[in-house]
Amino acid sequence: MIASDYRLIWRVLRRLGVPSDSVDDAAQQVFLIAAERLDDIAVQSERAFVFGTALRVAQSLRRKLARLPVYEDDGDLRASLLPGPDELTDQKRARELLDRVLDGLPLELRSVFVLFELEGLTSPEIAALLELPLGTVASRLRRAREQFSAQVAQVVQAQKSNARKAEER
Repeated sequence: MIASDYRLIWRVLRRLGVPSDSVDDAAQQVFLIAAERLDDIAVQSERAFVFGTALRVAQSLRRKLARLPVYEDDGDLRASLLPGPDELTDQKRARELLDRVLDGLPLELRSVFVLFELEGLTSPEIAALLELPLGTVASRLRRAREQFSAQVAQVVQAQKSNARKAEER
């Protein structure tokens, strides 16, 4: 399970709102739970089990972290071999926007959206992973896309409004 699903679980946890500094621990927790419950996992359902566990771990961790104070850590960019500061800033803003918009989606919609749009899974694969009817996956994906688009539009509108106000000053 670890060899075949670790990268997927790591990305899913991150996209379900687990902060980057906690995602390694959360992924490890998912596979520890799977190891403890190995006898309970049906054959050929291993991926669905670890994905379902990842959903619950992400939800639990997000609730826990919501109760803690937020500290911003920008890191030390001087030691980085990454692109320049402007590009890194743009990438960070884009990730923050994506995280903010994804955080605004209910978990049942976010799960389907992340798996389809960001992870590239097909609707039948998502239906099998989440143990949902295919029609439910399709309707959740449609609703998630609508809410995602609406939230992005709101953010863009707010940014334009803020830019206009800044120009007026």
